[in-house]
Amino acid sequence: MKKAALLLLMALTFSLVKAQDELPTAKGNKLFNFGVGMFGASNPSYMPVHLGMDFFIINNLSMGFDANWRYYYAKEEIFRHQLYSLQVVVDYHFNELMHLSPSWDFYAGVKMGPGYMYTKEEYEDWNTHYESGVRFVFDGRVGFRYYFNSKIGVNSEVGFMNVSKTNTTGMTFMLGITANL
Repeated sequence: MKKAALLLLMALTFSLVKAQDELPTAKGNKLFNFGVGMFGASNPSYMPVHLGMDFFIINNLSMGFDANWRYYYAKEEIFRHQLYSLQVVVDYHFNELMHLSPSWDFYAGVKMGPGYMYTKEEYEDWNTHYESGVRFVFDGRVGFRYYFNSKIGVNSEVGFMNVSKTNTTGMTFMLGITANL
């Protein structure tokens, strides 16, 4: 039993050390991201779910896309409003500048693009700002990733989101997983 535990510990240590071998923000790398979060606006509040891709066009600079579904949540009502968006993502990664270990990735950037606000008909009179229609969605954010090995990591980010023609403005918080493809 002790040998099995020792072998498991050595395998885990090797996989963590392996993450330190290559720079996760090097030109040519591709990342797949999936996550959920919270968006605490004054009114209403949304629960975001997203998936996206990042492509490193040069070292420490990535561009990509992010598809989002954000839905209104409250104890009495769920799905009163929904927002679907497809955003372009541009991030700068501070790893080399801050001399971080390759298992860490600290970044800041923006997401922006079109979105579609869907509101149930019985709630459209509640506030004209939440009528169904196309909107522009902007997210400014900072975040980090921690890689367990060269392929899998976790990510977290905080940011500020604004949706045009609505009262939907506020802070966002996301947690997710990242796969280095």
